[in-house]
Amino acid sequence: MYILVADDDPNQRLFIIRELEKEFSGLQAQEIVDENSFEQVLGGDRIDLAILDYQLRWTTGLDLLHRLKRHSPNCPVIMFTDTANQEIAVEAMKSGLDDYILKSPKNYIRLRASARAAVERTQSKQRAALLEVRFQSLLEQLSIGVFRATPDHQVIEANQAFLQLLRISSLADEQIDQITSQLSQLTELAPGQKRERELQLTNEGNVVWIRLAETLNSVSGEAVIDGLVEDITELKHYAARLQTIQEEERQRYTEQLEQEISRRTQELEEANKDLEAFTYSVSHDLREPLRSIRGYAQILLEDFADQLDSTGQAYADRIRENGDRMDQMLQGLLSYNRLSRMTLALQAIDLDIAVRDVLTQLELQLQHAQIIVEAPLFTVIGHYLTVEQVITNLITNAIKFVTPGVQPRIRIWSEPRSEFIRLWIEDNGIGIAPQHRDRIFRIFERLHGVESYPGTGIGLAIVQRSIERMGGRSGVESQVGQGSRFWIELPTFGE
Repeated sequence: MYILVADDDPNQRLFIIRELEKEFSGLQAQEIVDENSFEQVLGGDRIDLAILDYQLRWTTGLDLLHRLKRHSPNCPVIMFTDTANQEIAVEAMKSGLDDYILKSPKNYIRLRASARAAVERTQSKQRAALLEVRFQSLLEQLSIGVFRATPDHQVIEANQAFLQLLRISSLADEQIDQITSQLSQLTELAPGQKRERELQLTNEGNVVWIRLAETLNSVSGEAVIDGLVEDITELKHYAARLQTIQEEERQRYTEQLEQEISRRTQELEEANKDLEAFTYSVSHDLREPLRSIRGYAQILLEDFADQLDSTGQAYADRIRENGDRMDQMLQGLLSYNRLSRMTLALQAIDLDIAVRDVLTQLELQLQHAQIIVEAPLFTVIGHYLTVEQVITNLITNAIKFVTPGVQPRIRIWSEPRSEFIRLWIEDNGIGIAPQHRDRIFRIFERLHGVESYPGTGIGLAIVQRSIERMGGRSGVESQVGQGSRFWIELPTFGE
């Protein structure tokens, strides 16, 4: 583990290195005190982590960040500084900074935790990149063109086999119109169902037959057409010859073609399974070291409490609390990814019953809250347990994000909206600024520190993903200090 520490104060450099030695075994630290020592580091190949002060006698931490990222784009960087400037922090984050921590005795343990998280995050990205290369390699080996297009027939992604099949060098080549002009209209495609056709193209004066398979999907709420393109010119030639031979020969050729198609389809399915397994592994494997951290913290508190002063006990307790929070975040991440893989069996759901069941489950948490339910709430189409989880997340948020000393007040009602039913959950909480209304639905996005309002920052992302998987929509209306009105829409149940 090779790190660099840039700080004018030798005592600060010593304290930083001492803390990181507790976190990383075999640590090698390079102290940066001037331009010459920094240039020497940049001349090497390996930098695993950088800790920078902002205000240096000879430059700024922001300048070092930019130069580091040009030299080692994937190197994690943390700014540990006395400069409490939000504009600097924002600019640094945009430039690739992993964390911005103000210097104080209590923040050294945060520095260690942030350094560990940044290093592990970088390692996870590297593993993801390796798997992406492997996945792309598998796609290229299939000799099948894979592409993604927008509803207006603009190809936005494609593999190399797609370009080779069309004899084009890039997606900007005009020859791509031979395919894009043949893509289906959205009205011709049903979500999730494949449409296959055979098309005739002309490549360099030669007639080429292709098989085009299209599927209408949704990515982040936007419709896209995912497709496969396969050169079937030879297959067409086979078909022509089949008409001139005996039935027995025709059957033999047909079976060969079916086996080839089955083999290629299986290869694609295996590639997709590899990608899903990686997504699960990223979240699941991270929990192993986390369980050890939590376990050791518990041992310190239970078996060595008499050897720790109050500060030591507080630190151990803080480790356990942060471990619990990280575990909750990873569980949330697993739940979020699971939503993409699981099959939701949709059925008629009486929202009156669903809301009543949720309020019963949350009875202890809601004993000091005022709840108003305006029936009837109507019947929708959805997955019952998923709908319950969505309502639970919205109600628990409503009682959590309230100004201290204010009794939570929640109003629940619904209204028909064309072919949908919109369920509203209104609160008297702290509210949300307009510029943050979309941001809160992103994974791990938080507007407040965990000290003020605990949580993982994934609940609303799960709400949005869950509703989209059931064919619905979600959103919020809010003003700071005036509470919030969250809403979800699901297809109505027609009698």
